[in-house]
Amino acid sequence: LHTSYGLTGNSEIDAYKSLATVTAGTHLLDGKRGPYSYLSSMANPDLKWEKTAQFDIGFNLSLLQSRVNFDISYYNKKTTDLLLDCPIPHSTGFKTVFKNIGSVRNSGLDIMINGYPFRSKDFTWSSTVNLNYNKNKILALGDNNEDIFLYDWVGGGSVLRVGESMGSFYGYKRYGVYTIQDFEAGDCDKNQVGRAKRSSEKEIIGKGLPDWTGSFVNTFNYKNFDLTVDMQFVWGVETLQRFYHSTYDRFGITNGLKQVLTDAYNGTNPNTMEQMIYLSSAKHNGVDHAGQDTTTDSQWVANGSYMRCNLIQLGYTFDTKMSKAIGLSNLRIYANVNNAFLICSKDFLGYDPESTSETDGQFGQNMTFFSYPRARTFTFGINATF
Repeated sequence: LHTSYGLTGNSEIDAYKSLATVTAGTHLLDGKRGPYSYLSSMANPDLKWEKTAQFDIGFNLSLLQSRVNFDISYYNKKTTDLLLDCPIPHSTGFKTVFKNIGSVRNSGLDIMINGYPFRSKDFTWSSTVNLNYNKNKILALGDNNEDIFLYDWVGGGSVLRVGESMGSFYGYKRYGVYTIQDFEAGDCDKNQVGRAKRSSEKEIIGKGLPDWTGSFVNTFNYKNFDLTVDMQFVWGVETLQRFYHSTYDRFGITNGLKQVLTDAYNGTNPNTMEQMIYLSSAKHNGVDHAGQDTTTDSQWVANGSYMRCNLIQLGYTFDTKMSKAIGLSNLRIYANVNNAFLICSKDFLGYDPESTSETDGQFGQNMTFFSYPRARTFTFGINATF
């Protein structure tokens, strides 16, 4: 059995963050250069370290002469004085101020199982499973527990809300498209036929933090050969496909996804989620369809769970006698492939569900616009010891 409790501080506060900094330069005015200066950030003399208190309890168990080993722990972490560029009223003359705004809790299980499913004189199979279940919950935000909206773009983005997970997505709920029947029933105007039917209020439509993460690593040794296969998985998470703005909702002025052609509303498929195809700036039957009907909604959200083969490596270690014959004490050759394959949800239509376009922020996980795909690399190598 094992248990522990600890309190750690996050002092990653940039220099002068607590001070009101001044930006200075020159400006061309009436043909002459004149100096200027202004306050570019708001002071916060109360700024302090972010602190995390963690408690864990677990056990280690070894069975069958150490052929199977377990290490299982429950942890509970509470972070207080959370550091964030907090939005403030524009009447202050600033957009944000860096401050301690609240607290968040992470709790869950760490599970590691390793062992030898098979072991003999010439052949050995060793296996390790790592699993982590994490529950993330915001406990407090600022003085009034008000929502903080981040990465707002095309009507939605990420929201920090008390009681919810960090990095939750917010936007509208898409119910389908307005149909001819809706128009005839008086539920929409004529120029709305074929357009997206959405909720009137924004809501949380997904989250970018997974419930489960883990890996499954297997190593096989047969005489002088060794083979390693490293699998990684993420489960219980969504991805906000922001590229839908260009490839799904704005078809007509950009390249589109193929289902736009197969699923678009055409008068005979009232249950479709895809809007009608029309020219971006044109009139059809006297109705002006100029402009694009695009905004962040639940149709952009896909299951972000995946399984990736991180590594496959095959190696051969030469006998000691053969190595010494060429002046070496040890010689091994190997070949491996990284990112061999990826299995993900059919709903995700990007290159890689493990991506984000919000590289400048800590709460923009799994919000992807046009991210580059991860490369698949092949390596051949030699390990020589003299």
